[in-house]
Amino acid sequence: MSHSIGTTTVEAIMVTVVLTVNERGKMEDVAKLFDERDINAAPVVDNHGVCVGVISSRDLVRYESVRSGIEHELARGSGYDQSHYGDGSQPNWPGCFFEEVGFHMSTNLETAETTFPVSRAARTMCQKHMHHIIVLDSAKHPIGIISSLDILGHIVGEPVSRRTGGETKPK
Repeated sequence: MSHSIGTTTVEAIMVTVVLTVNERGKMEDVAKLFDERDINAAPVVDNHGVCVGVISSRDLVRYESVRSGIEHELARGSGYDQSHYGDGSQPNWPGCFFEEVGFHMSTNLETAETTFPVSRAARTMCQKHMHHIIVLDSAKHPIGIISSLDILGHIVGEPVSRRTGGETKPK
């Protein structure tokens, strides 16, 4: 059975258990969170819980690509300024702002209110080639997230299955 997206609101299909990441958090922790909770995007918040961006699995891929390139250059002994990064004895090579979520997050995020029609969210996702929209309250705190998979599940009348943490992945 299919369901209409023209009259359904974002609130009806959004995920309300929103896992957020602090902008000063480490990318390594984001990768662990995404893997453990089987998610591929999270709102990024400041110390007051205000949404300041979004981090996605695509951002993690870019981060890892750059990080491994830098590590390769460090291993070759080129392009490494000890006065800027230290003596290199730390396992998290520079250990600087590059490791922080805020450096890699997208600040060009789309947000929605709970009353927005799902059709509007779907259209925005298509036009802007994105897979997630963050739902914010009036204080700009994340209260929900809607993914393209949530919309598809609604259309075909099939709930999206999600791991809640602690479960093992199917082999």
